[in-house]
Amino acid sequence: MSSAQKTAHTIRAELERRLEPTQRLDHEIAPDLPLRLRYLDHVPLIICADGFKMSVQASKSHYCLPRDSAGPWHQVEVGFPTEKVEAFMPFIDGDDNTDPTETVYAFVPIDIVAQAIADHGGFAEAEAR
Repeated sequence: MSSAQKTAHTIRAELERRLEPTQRLDHEIAPDLPLRLRYLDHVPLIICADGFKMSVQASKSHYCLPRDSAGPWHQVEVGFPTEKVEAFMPFIDGDDNTDPTETVYAFVPIDIVAQAIADHGGFAEAEAR
């Protein structure tokens, strides 16, 4: 496995850890529902080493697959990146006039998200756990 592949693999693993539903359960709203139907708290903003930021979310209320709150997800919702990411453009929720930093991107493959994080130097040091 090349260094770039190891980096992308490590970033994807960290992204999946952050999306993990059991750490995001809202224990106040419908706690008796099965996990796939539960409400989840939002994933904190992703901050990259170079300062790039974006929202990455997955739950029954987001544009993700599977579209439930149990995961694991192979496509996620990305929102409001601080700069245009060409790889996200096929998934934009909007038209040619939509500001790519002021919208969401639906059903983005998680590997594309991991690559975007890698392209921006990985997770910021304070973000790495």
